[in-house]
Amino acid sequence: MKNLLIATSIVGAAAAGVFLYMRNRNQTSKTLHKFADKAGDAHESVRKYFRKANREAKHDLEDAIA
Repeated sequence: MKNLLIATSIVGAAAAGVFLYMRNRNQTSKTLHKFADKAGDAHESVRKYFRKANREAKHDLEDAIA
């Protein structure tokens, strides 16, 4: 009886999780797309920063050599 009660509570929790996932599937998808957009923006910002830092470092090196 105890094992049956544990098994039914596990199955019930899994069913509730699936139900909530299916109900909020569109919201989850939107959130993941927003997260991906923000990650892409952050990646672009980092690339810009490193390109600028690289140019400045080359300029400083050229000035030091000259």
